[in-house]
Amino acid sequence: MSSESLSMLQREFLSGIRGAGGRELPGTIAQGRISGQTGFGIYAHAYSARLREALENDHPVLGSYLGDELWSKLCEGYISNYPSKVRSLRDFGASLPGYLEQTEPFAAHPVIAELAGFELRLLDSFDAADDARAEWEELIGLAPEVWPDLRVEFHPSFRLHPVAWNSVEIWRALKQGAEPPAAGAATGAGWALWRDEACVTRFRSLDGREYAAITSLQRGGSFGDLCQLLLAWLPGDEVPAVALGYLRSWCAERWLSRWR
Repeated sequence: MSSESLSMLQREFLSGIRGAGGRELPGTIAQGRISGQTGFGIYAHAYSARLREALENDHPVLGSYLGDELWSKLCEGYISNYPSKVRSLRDFGASLPGYLEQTEPFAAHPVIAELAGFELRLLDSFDAADDARAEWEELIGLAPEVWPDLRVEFHPSFRLHPVAWNSVEIWRALKQGAEPPAAGAATGAGWALWRDEACVTRFRSLDGREYAAITSLQRGGSFGDLCQLLLAWLPGDEVPAVALGYLRSWCAERWLSRWR
């Protein structure tokens, strides 16, 4: 078989196992008593089964929430629209929240995409690189004149999960084997996720003010910018104490890597 013929066969084989059809595969892929078509069917099944397994491993709670029928529909549609293109399956489901936002019947229930996004962020937080953890004593030892331009660096495992729905409450109930609450509006602005020093992934809720404060600093804002931001919520004489309290709390929770 020429290299050109082999290349064509490989493309048709891959297209076939992805469900795109193509001409009937030649007998050259037959093995012993197994015909080419039977062998092809085994490969096609194994391909979709392995990708489905990857989604199940990454989204066990989402699968439980949807039930078998909808979960199968999700897997079939996602695998068809987002075929694996690299050897590792670690990030195979990275586009799942976007797919769920745009595809019916899932798009009619936006809490589903939000729940998928939460499980992805849990994975990303757990798998993130390690780094130093900032110490409070280092901060309070800084000269007063550097404070307005002070910036912070969050630990690589830190993530924000913005919410419009009670996706995390649903996730937590299902994780504990309890009946999940009905989908409804979120009570906060989002959730903070991080991996602690014992390599346990943790999360807690954030109100709008704290969420905005973190977002400002993640985007490169300074302590002075943070204080200016807090004026939208607080009288001027209360701002420094609240801003400092945030830094102390985040440092104690080990969200920060260093002061800049």
